[in-house]
Amino acid sequence: MEKITVAVLRTEGGWRVMKDDRQIGEYDCRVDAEDAGLKLTRQIHLAGLEVELLVQENGSWEVTPLAGWATVH
Repeated sequence: MEKITVAVLRTEGGWRVMKDDRQIGEYDCRVDAEDAGLKLTRQIHLAGLEVELLVQENGSWEVTPLAGWATVH
C-alpha cells in the first residue's frame, strides 16, 4: 500500500491543500489551510491508510513533514 500525501502549500494569494497532487481546497489564511489539512490527514489515517502531512514554510519552497499530527485533533 502506498503512502498518501497531504500537503499545505503557499499560493500567490493564499494557501492550498493538496492530496496526492490533486487540489482539495483554497484558503486565505495559513491557519485555515493547516486545519483543513490536519482534518483530511486524520480522516485518511482513521480509514486505515498510511498518510503523511507536509507543510510549506513561509518564505521558502521547502515542504517539511508535520510531526505529531495524529495527536493534534
